[in-house]
Amino acid sequence: MNDVPPLDAEPTPYAAFLKGLGREPSADECQRWAAEHAGTPEEPRALVDVGWLTARGGGNEQALTLFHRAAGFAGEFGRDAQVGIVDQLYTLRRGPEAEQAQRALRAELDAQPAGLTDLRVFDDMVEVLTEAGASESALEWCQAGLDRAARAGDAPEAAEYRRGLALSRSFLRSELDIQLDEDDLAVEAEANASLAAFSELVRTEWGSRLDVPVDAEAFDSIVLRWTREDFAAVRAHWPESTAHYSDDYDTYAARIQREARGYDEAGAAHVRMVTGTLADFQTYTQRTGSDPADQRTRQNYGEWRAAAYPEQTLPWPPARNGPCWCDSGRKYKKCCGTPAKN
Repeated sequence: MNDVPPLDAEPTPYAAFLKGLGREPSADECQRWAAEHAGTPEEPRALVDVGWLTARGGGNEQALTLFHRAAGFAGEFGRDAQVGIVDQLYTLRRGPEAEQAQRALRAELDAQPAGLTDLRVFDDMVEVLTEAGASESALEWCQAGLDRAARAGDAPEAAEYRRGLALSRSFLRSELDIQLDEDDLAVEAEANASLAAFSELVRTEWGSRLDVPVDAEAFDSIVLRWTREDFAAVRAHWPESTAHYSDDYDTYAARIQREARGYDEAGAAHVRMVTGTLADFQTYTQRTGSDPADQRTRQNYGEWRAAAYPEQTLPWPPARNGPCWCDSGRKYKKCCGTPAKN
């Protein structure tokens, strides 16, 4: 087997720190990293993580203070912190302050040219406001995000955000008893058809490979996903089988998420997410004498990892307030667990 091709870029220092832990970090660990790297571009990113980890433990006031500190930085992570501020203010039942904070964030975003990073912020705000019960505000953010997405170009990420925001728009309009228009009905029909087709694929064409009778009432399913840092190398190894995943990891993660849901809808009693790396896969194929180019080898590898490393196998879906399975460093409910991605 050929050597694993080099990745397009080295992981950032903070990403390397998280990877080196080999587990979810604690708030204290992220805070120490931020203190040791004060003044670096990723200091606010670490502070944002400290905020979410602290909030998960019930320290909402402390989390709010941390988000305010991180919001003092300009750019992507500062805007992430502002989303955290809005979320904590709603959690603390300080609605008027939350509304003021979201207006300030919206003004900052409106002053920026349309970009993919800001589309994620719009998506996050739709989730925060929906969860807070502020459906009308969520719908306004959703429509504004769709307008920006239309100006963001044809990048796959932009298309994915457009789809997600369109699904959120349909959901919110239903919640507000607003009659669905043609766009809402079209995106719902597309989502339902996609899920139905995948469920049927699981039950029929994939049933024999999974040792699942077509008429089985329940079965277990394993979803193998590759790490974020290995994704470019995976695409280089198997371009024919990963073409539909797009060229960026976030789009890949969204589609893996839909596949996991597809198994669930198809009747799986348990769906498990297994993480693989190319280095580990190489070792597996050499030890077993398997053909690395055969798709069945990858399936067998996923099943082997689930059995050999159960502590590293995640049940799907994860806890909503737990870390997302896709290595984003964000909460599941604010990443792959958003309604738009499901």
